[in-house]
Amino acid sequence: MSTRTLGAVIVTAVMTLPMATGLTWPTAAWAQPAAQPRAALEEILVTARKREESSQNIPVAVSVFGADELQRRKVLNIEDLQSLVPNLLIDPVNFSANGAAVYIRGLGVQDIDRTFNPAVQVVIDGVTYGSSISNQMLNVVDVKQVEVLRGPQGTLFGANAIGGVINVTRRKPSGEFGVELEGTLGSESRRDFRVALEAPLMEGVLAGRLAVARRKNDGQFRNAFDGSSRGFENILLVSPQLLFTPSDDFTVSVMYDYYRDKSDWGFAHNRSGPNDLLCLGILFFPGEPICDDPDRDINVFNQDTETFMDVEIHGLNISAAYTAGDFTLESITGWSLIKEEKQTDFDGIPRPLFASVQPVEEVFYSQEFRVAWDFSDRLAFLGGVYGSYVDYQDSANSLFIFELLGFPPDTVEVVDKQQTTRSFGAFLSGDWQITDAIRLSAGGRFTYEEKDFIYRNGFNQVGGGFFPDAPGFDNVAPGKASWREFTPRVALEYRFTPDAMAYASYAQGFKSGGFNGRGNSEETIGPYDPEIVDTFEIGAKTEWLDNRLRINVAAFYSDFEDKQEEIIRTNPDTGATITLVDNAGEATMKGVELEWLVLPLPGLTLSGTLAYLDASYDEFVFDGFNTADFINMRRAPKWQYSVTGQYDLFLRDVQVSSLLSYRWTDDYDGHVGPRFDGGGPSPLHNDPRGRVSSFGTLDGSVSVDFTVNEVDFRVMLFGRNLTDKQFLTSVVPVANLFAIGGVYPGRFWGVELGARF
Repeated sequence: MSTRTLGAVIVTAVMTLPMATGLTWPTAAWAQPAAQPRAALEEILVTARKREESSQNIPVAVSVFGADELQRRKVLNIEDLQSLVPNLLIDPVNFSANGAAVYIRGLGVQDIDRTFNPAVQVVIDGVTYGSSISNQMLNVVDVKQVEVLRGPQGTLFGANAIGGVINVTRRKPSGEFGVELEGTLGSESRRDFRVALEAPLMEGVLAGRLAVARRKNDGQFRNAFDGSSRGFENILLVSPQLLFTPSDDFTVSVMYDYYRDKSDWGFAHNRSGPNDLLCLGILFFPGEPICDDPDRDINVFNQDTETFMDVEIHGLNISAAYTAGDFTLESITGWSLIKEEKQTDFDGIPRPLFASVQPVEEVFYSQEFRVAWDFSDRLAFLGGVYGSYVDYQDSANSLFIFELLGFPPDTVEVVDKQQTTRSFGAFLSGDWQITDAIRLSAGGRFTYEEKDFIYRNGFNQVGGGFFPDAPGFDNVAPGKASWREFTPRVALEYRFTPDAMAYASYAQGFKSGGFNGRGNSEETIGPYDPEIVDTFEIGAKTEWLDNRLRINVAAFYSDFEDKQEEIIRTNPDTGATITLVDNAGEATMKGVELEWLVLPLPGLTLSGTLAYLDASYDEFVFDGFNTADFINMRRAPKWQYSVTGQYDLFLRDVQVSSLLSYRWTDDYDGHVGPRFDGGGPSPLHNDPRGRVSSFGTLDGSVSVDFTVNEVDFRVMLFGRNLTDKQFLTSVVPVANLFAIGGVYPGRFWGVELGARF
């Protein structure tokens, strides 16, 4: 029996015992063993509106998870949140370090090129990291809380938050001595560790904290070409920080992050079908059709090019806050430097068809000043200004069979692109408590964004000359464009009782215009226009049965104008593959979201989510034809739900607990592109290879927490995707040449040991 199968048997068997879950994300330490079960649900404080408030008291659809909740569910990164949040879908994307297609309420971006704007912003300790999809899966150490805000959040978080925001807050130094140790062994030779140290450096004035985490495993995939392991992780994170508190009114926090990722993200499945030229065997490798084998092991790839990825990130966060009476002044400064080098094999076959070497560098800087003013007991304001600068450079050397286009053998395409983005924003919001039961919230943000874009390409023969002006491939001149938009938000809430409120809101979202980093001519690089969404939402937040039952519900309607879409097709002039980005038209999304949490019996906690989404195009013009009635929107499953049960058993100083969680997702399409089979009235379709059938996944864990000589210990056994449900996702048909796809990870398990003193 393999270690993977044996581990699954052990985990499944132990799930029948009354025991609990454990640690982490590289997160914070676990909660101290409790003496007895909780009698009521706890209040959760959030910073969703950039001030600390109860999550049950704000007119925003938000899901919140503290460090203990993340530990219980073994959340390793942002991707794992999708089992906890209604209408959140996150698919891993290959060819990018921790890349992900993050979609909230059907809104997201799947292309990993950094020139594309996200639809969901990731905010870490007040700094927005939203330059590209590649950083949406950024691992962080010492997480205190994660908030997932659904719907447009542009008033406070700026452009490119039309789908929502994932807001991450990390732990700060406590000013006390402390040590936390964690280690994990598991399937695929998993060997993780985390160490956190903190101490007072100047009593009552300066405190420090250092967290170090390592994630490493051998991966669950295999390359049949050379027998190597694929999909392995090799991540190192180091995060020192200082907290300066010279007085009760003034604090300064300085946090540095170092992130190194040498994981394997560059593999792909060959999904080429009967209509792809690779499978027909008449163009690339005559007489040698290379087709997708539906009967193969989904964990086995077959690629000839050695792939690697090396990502190094340096980050700095400096936050300062000063309180003077009813005023609080804050400054948040963010800086990061990203260096990435990767070699990828894009074709998924054991032949030299399409591969690339690509160094990338990005420098990011942001500054926000804001002031909160409590004018009276019934009137409060929050306002501020924001500025950011991003300089992104990308140089790629791509190998393709260019001799088919008339070039000499051993010709590579050389693509250099650079984009500089400058953004400025000013915002103001206010809350007016009209009566004890009625509150009005209103605000707006002005955003200005400017982009400079340079794209150059040509061809270079290995050992030969350079062709800067190849036929059909333009050496593109610089482009420059700017956009400005005012986005308002207004909400009215009514509190029926201290435990029940309802709200209605309107918000406008703004996704900036941009340039197409995948284009290869002046006609295809753009610029394209911004995308605008108007969202109407009603909701209710309630607690019942002496705070032992919590039910939150939200319903929304979103109307889109100039929706941005990217389509991969063949260039009719050159035969090469190009990606087009255009404001295709209009779309409508509407849905309902339900979250519930109940304490039915002492020690037993049940929770769940339910989401319904109806997303459709009203207009999608392609080649002069309105295709809206013939295609589905990408990554927009109609139904999603999750159910979680946790039981805690308390025996003096020992807490023994168990958790089991099930998530189900309806069918959804992951691809929209031109059809080459000659059938159907529409030039666009949803390629059936990109359709993900409905699926369910089961996660669980058991743990024992106890204290010996004032040292807290935890022993935990956990399992993810216990039923080993795997499927192909992120399928990308490259015009009618070939098709590739990624794989949803299968079952894995581990044993984790931890100590804190």
